[in-house]
Amino acid sequence: MSDYEAVVIGTGFGGTMTALPLAKEFVDRAKNEKILMIERGTWWTTPVGTVQDKEVKTRDFLARNGQPVQYWSSLNHFRGFIDIFTRCLRRKNNEDGLYDMTRLGKPGFLGLFGGENDGVSIVRASGVGGGSLVYSNITIRPPDLIFDDGRWPVTWTPQQRDEYYELARHAIGYGVLSALAARKVNKIPFKGTDLPPGNINPGLSNIAARTARLNPHWDLVPDPNNSRGIKRIHLAAGVPPEQQLAQVPTNRYWLDRARVFQTAMSRLTSDFGTVDLAIGDLTPEDTPVGPGEFPPNYPTTAPRNYCERQGRCNVGCLPGARHTLNKQLMKAILGAFDPAAPDDPTKDKKADLGNIKLETLSEVDVIRALPGGGYEVQYIQRQEGNLSNTTKKTVTADIVIVAAGCVGTSEIMLRSKERGTLPNLSDRVGFGFSTNGDYIAFLEKTKERVSLIRGPVTTSYSHFNTTDPATGDDSMSFHTLEDQGIPPALASVAGQGVPLIRSLAKGNQGRLFILHAILRFLWKRLLQSIHAFFTNYRDRGDIFRSEEEIAANMMCVVGMGREASVGQFRLGKSGETALRVSRTDGKKFYDDPIYDAIRQSLARVAEELRDPNDPTSEFVNPFLTNTAGAFDATSIGVSHPLGGCIMGADVTEGTVDEFGHVFDKSKSGTRPFYEKLYIADASVIPTSLGVNPTLTISALALRIGDQIIKEL
Repeated sequence: MSDYEAVVIGTGFGGTMTALPLAKEFVDRAKNEKILMIERGTWWTTPVGTVQDKEVKTRDFLARNGQPVQYWSSLNHFRGFIDIFTRCLRRKNNEDGLYDMTRLGKPGFLGLFGGENDGVSIVRASGVGGGSLVYSNITIRPPDLIFDDGRWPVTWTPQQRDEYYELARHAIGYGVLSALAARKVNKIPFKGTDLPPGNINPGLSNIAARTARLNPHWDLVPDPNNSRGIKRIHLAAGVPPEQQLAQVPTNRYWLDRARVFQTAMSRLTSDFGTVDLAIGDLTPEDTPVGPGEFPPNYPTTAPRNYCERQGRCNVGCLPGARHTLNKQLMKAILGAFDPAAPDDPTKDKKADLGNIKLETLSEVDVIRALPGGGYEVQYIQRQEGNLSNTTKKTVTADIVIVAAGCVGTSEIMLRSKERGTLPNLSDRVGFGFSTNGDYIAFLEKTKERVSLIRGPVTTSYSHFNTTDPATGDDSMSFHTLEDQGIPPALASVAGQGVPLIRSLAKGNQGRLFILHAILRFLWKRLLQSIHAFFTNYRDRGDIFRSEEEIAANMMCVVGMGREASVGQFRLGKSGETALRVSRTDGKKFYDDPIYDAIRQSLARVAEELRDPNDPTSEFVNPFLTNTAGAFDATSIGVSHPLGGCIMGADVTEGTVDEFGHVFDKSKSGTRPFYEKLYIADASVIPTSLGVNPTLTISALALRIGDQIIKEL
């Protein structure tokens, strides 16, 4: 008899979207079936009082339930950067860090000399809630042209695809259990004027106004792929950009970054708007509350956290407005405290689902197929407070769902294949890795203030090269551009570092020259600081500028696009990182044609945004400069890695089928799978998406979850 009916590896979008429906099914079956979720990180929460938790008792509640928990970094200046770098960065002896910065290759001496770079640097999260802890909260659906690619073996009809995307919007916006209940009574998409039953969150929002409760007066454009429609800035027809504010005075109350970005995009592409965000906001005053363009976030019967425009989405939301998955998991697994009596354990509210156990600080090694059926999962668990003290553990289950993310899942499956614990895995394990065309670039001097640290991290999107001629005429070069804010704690670093990188990028300097230039730069800043101490009383020095001032006229844009998706992971050898990756066509990742298309679009954006006194200014990607090349660090910075265990029509094409069943190459017939072994995360996606992948991962995982339940 197995220890659990199911083990779910990972607590991100794939793990949560499959575990909660399965646990709900087990509760309904009333057979005392249990689920174990395994997470390598810890819990994270805010150290600041919020609307819903005035006395900051969430941490206490988690602690008394035996859960390790850390606070977000809360400082909004350079000391916050130090806190992030020292405490929140995951590395040896700090394995409970939040950010896992994975640079694949050979580290070399001190990580600088004699190394080998695979051309990809991946940022991923480690903690309860997975990638939801650090993502930009964007829920966006890729255009249908993505699914026309022959590498997608999915048999869903257009109607079924619409239904799963709407279900995913509800699951992220309100909660997975709420989505299941709403689907049961045919209330997806939800159109009520009150919050739906079972909600954890108050729904998706579009945030463009400078503060909550301001009406942005946008144009609402219907969209067949999104029941919420598209919200765009209202612009006066035929009026030059510099006269728009005079003609449309309500736009003065937009966040500067959103206003500037969307105004520019309106002249470059027909497909742009305000992104749907998994962030709570307050419905504007004097506007109807749902089912129109505003979600039923306010007023409600219970207080709700809302966005305070602090620009901290990627480093921890202090007001607790983001719909991170740890909120759903806490209520489903542990319950919640009573805000009226937060210190009284007798008044703690029961868990929505009492049949899930969560083991944190636990990292899976391999999965072993057992001769009589079922699986053994081998992992290590770290001791809270003494992370170097580890305990080897094994657990058995009838069902195993692997959802450790693109990198984590690929590593587990490759290791299980190499060690013979899953000997009949497809020979395609590790194939199909994609950077998703991720790209980040900075424009130093804009003609208008964009206030880079204000607002949510991302407000708006624009699509280029869709099937609409007004966006371009090359769908193979489809890509998305989005504005990207900078957390205040990083503003001084970006504000000083990007100009330095730009100046160094102009030549082919060697490492010693670059190090010399950096030291000169730092020495100059030190002298300025000393000088300012004695002269500030008569002339305010630059070093006393706030983070907002430093980044006021700097623009950051991120891109995603149709990258080739031909990367291959392999396990690293001695002296190498745990995984290595390369393209099967022999090209470097940064040589993919999609990056030329993105740079061309950025050049057009720069023409719209840059200061006319600096006509040569252009967007700079700090990872793709001569400076980075001198340190063998030229790479694509990836925050949306996809593939590695891609779906395929059969075992010769992929690791899993469209429902996440893991292929067993020793079998044939109608079920050539490892029975009851599934993968449900970004690793199964067979091509780049060209947009933020969260909504697609969730839609696919919910579909896989439905199939698992159907097969019980």
